[in-house]
Amino acid sequence: MSFMDRRYERYIMKKQNKFNLPIFISTFFYAGFFPYAPGTAGSIAGFIIYAALLRLLNPYEYIVICLVIFAAGAYYSSKAEKLIGVKDPPSVVIDEVLGYFITMTGGFWAPFSFVYALAGLGLFRFFDILKPFPVRYIDKKIAGGLGIMLDDVAAGIFSAVILRVIILLIAAV
Repeated sequence: MSFMDRRYERYIMKKQNKFNLPIFISTFFYAGFFPYAPGTAGSIAGFIIYAALLRLLNPYEYIVICLVIFAAGAYYSSKAEKLIGVKDPPSVVIDEVLGYFITMTGGFWAPFSFVYALAGLGLFRFFDILKPFPVRYIDKKIAGGLGIMLDDVAAGIFSAVILRVIILLIAAV
């Protein structure tokens, strides 16, 4: 999406001049309106929440939160897409947040490490931008909120596996 399209997106939101729940949720509390690299801004928001709170949960609670974010993200991203009038708008970043949370499942059963959390952030951004198969396939073939969420879920799974391998290799040394 070009810079002009992003300006149009912000113009549409200002024109409404009221609180809009689908926009609020899908942009992850407006993190998606960061003017540069909104996907990275969403991932960083996920990193901050993970480092501050979610790492303290047990794996079952963490998975429930991921499922709730997935359901809310699919529903509200679809609504935001229609409101904005753009397929997979860049400001919709709840998918990046979930993708990062899924990445960090690779760190389950390992003590929290800021280095692992940053490595997870880097891995997720790499796979989200690169979009290897099947991430690219999902991105192209599945429309609406479900497609918005699923390609980042797939990128998160790739990243989680690689992060887990890194953690195991470091532990073996």
